[in-house]
Amino acid sequence: MNKSQLRKQLRARRAALLPAQRRTASTRLVRNALRSGLLLRHQRIGVYLPHRSEIDILPLINRMLTLQRRCYLPMLPFGRGKNLWFNALDATRHWVTNRFGIPENATFRAIRARQLDLLFVPLIGFDDAGYRIGMGGGFYDASLAHLRRRHAWRKPYLVGVAFECQHIAGKLPHDAWDVPLDAVLTEQGLHRFKRA
Repeated sequence: MNKSQLRKQLRARRAALLPAQRRTASTRLVRNALRSGLLLRHQRIGVYLPHRSEIDILPLINRMLTLQRRCYLPMLPFGRGKNLWFNALDATRHWVTNRFGIPENATFRAIRARQLDLLFVPLIGFDDAGYRIGMGGGFYDASLAHLRRRHAWRKPYLVGVAFECQHIAGKLPHDAWDVPLDAVLTEQGLHRFKRA
């Protein structure tokens, strides 16, 4: 099965979850993040706003803010590039919608991915080796390319966020530019992987 077929299958799995299952999963996600210690060890944390049928991480973001962590939302690059900026999440009332229909903070106080301590990454599917299937735009892989080129560079710690039903046993097809995750946080717990 190719990536396009897998995306379709995994999106259908995710979309089939009932509202009660989604709420329970979101609550358990916060609990599992706290139990893992992820939120205690990191100060600058990249997050994202859930889109379509993605797991709701807003309660997790709220918890991080109560723990006084600095949260940063991805911003699409200007022009045609793929290297994301991460803009500080604050109490701004100035939001714009990007070309994918996702809200972004209009105030530009942004940093690059390598300046984050921890980055929560959206995904459609993940495997036992920490590879993910994203939406297909390549924005996160482009933004994290420094992790492929410089093996001594360890920041940010990469954590995918998903429902457990998005886990694929075995290996997903992946390309040379795909950056594996350090872990995936689900309603079942934290799956940890070793980055090569």
